[in-house]
Amino acid sequence: MYKTQNFRILFLVLLFTQLTFSQQFLKKQVDSIFTVLKVKPNTISKVDDLISLYKKAVRAKITSEEVIDEAIFISEKIFYIKGLGVSYDRKGLAARYNYNYENSVKNHKRALNHLTKTTDTIQIIKCLNNLGVSYRKLNLEKEAFNFYFQALGLSEKIKHNKSIIIALNGIGNVFIDTKEYDKALHYFKRVYTLDLAGKNMRGQEYSLSNIGEAYLHQKSYDSAYFYINKALELTKEHKHKASEAIRYNLLGLLFQHKEEYQESTNFYKEAIPLFTKENNIRYLSNTLINVGKNQLHLGEYEDAIDNITVGLNSAKMIKSKENIYLGYNTLVDYYTITKNYKKALNSHKIATTFHDSIVNEASQKSIISTQVEYETAKKDAQIQRLAKENELSQNKATTNFNRLIIISSLSIAGIIILLYLLRLYRKNSDLEIENKNSELQNYILQINELKEKAKNKSLTESEIFDENFSGFGLSKREIEVLQHISDGLSNYEISEKMFVSNNTVKTHIKNIYSKLDVKNRIQAIKKISGK
Repeated sequence: MYKTQNFRILFLVLLFTQLTFSQQFLKKQVDSIFTVLKVKPNTISKVDDLISLYKKAVRAKITSEEVIDEAIFISEKIFYIKGLGVSYDRKGLAARYNYNYENSVKNHKRALNHLTKTTDTIQIIKCLNNLGVSYRKLNLEKEAFNFYFQALGLSEKIKHNKSIIIALNGIGNVFIDTKEYDKALHYFKRVYTLDLAGKNMRGQEYSLSNIGEAYLHQKSYDSAYFYINKALELTKEHKHKASEAIRYNLLGLLFQHKEEYQESTNFYKEAIPLFTKENNIRYLSNTLINVGKNQLHLGEYEDAIDNITVGLNSAKMIKSKENIYLGYNTLVDYYTITKNYKKALNSHKIATTFHDSIVNEASQKSIISTQVEYETAKKDAQIQRLAKENELSQNKATTNFNRLIIISSLSIAGIIILLYLLRLYRKNSDLEIENKNSELQNYILQINELKEKAKNKSLTESEIFDENFSGFGLSKREIEVLQHISDGLSNYEISEKMFVSNNTVKTHIKNIYSKLDVKNRIQAIKKISGK
């Protein structure tokens, strides 16, 4: 396997071609979905769909910045603060996958600025952990610790075990970087306890591997082998091929440190086909360079230069500075052993340049320039201010609408009550009128009865008068006057009633007195009454 440089170069070309073809196919799919999404109305759902599409594209190693930029543009337009935070966080991850840790930090910080204005604690924790990773890649352990511990604190507060595990692993890895392996072991073992409690098999594999790596750096090789091999057994049991290759790679490094170069090469070669199948060029380049490094110690110089060259070219293809540095450093050893000191010196210069480049990035690129940070903060503050104003405006509109609903409801209720009262009033009025009509009818009946009685009485009295007066020889007019006298009328009132003069009345009275043989009215009445 891997005997000649030509074969290795052909293998690298085929691998790159396969990867490129696969990416082109996936790129067409991403572009097609993006075209459909672009014409949809600007909504929160559209932003979330764009973020999901970008996430898939990044995992497939497809450049699709226009997708996430569209998500950011729409989020700003509709004041979707969480959308802005998640979008910048995804951009930060993409930058980290491309080893651009400066942009990774910048985007994660911007994301955190937005996310802290939301109530999505899980997303805030993710962003804090992402910042920890990016700062660790820049060898800025102090900053990495700060963000990892913030993530850990929040995760423990809401009892979110997955986030707790990520933060603890991050802290352990920082201690690996600072060569404080006892502390690293403490955190990795805490993670392993949580993984066991949660029956998280993948987590257990990763924790065992981390514990083994910590022991490896402590040169406790037996302990290191026990934990790494145990992780490998779990990985094989659950058929996690990608993880299996990483375990072989770590075992290769372990035996390389033990100076058991053939055993180291055997483990590295177990990893190569698995990394090839997964298109994991970063780990593949690291493995090939380390195989070449082992072969130098075994005196297999021809195979060594072939593997180192292929590994270095792979690292250059994906711009992996750590592996490029490792490759040129290994070339220094090769050219020194083969006594090609000019090339050894040239390789040393290039290796130093890459090493300095990594160090410079740690000291310069990691700290975002004041101007960029100021402009970013200024723009984000403006977006958040507008979002707050929009929220207040919406709340005000909602309040006014609610008020309108309440006022309308009260008005309708008032109208209903008024109509009900009017109905009651009308009903009462009708009842009152009906009562009055009834009373009036009763009065009319009573009046009619009285009239009837009065009529009957008049007839009776008239008959009595006629009967009493018949023996006195009174005329009709004299009887009429006598009736009025009996009713108590004065002469004037009698004259009015009878439409005659007062003297005529006096004459009639004089005749009445004469015929009845009486001297005054009282005697006349008594005589007529028979009293």
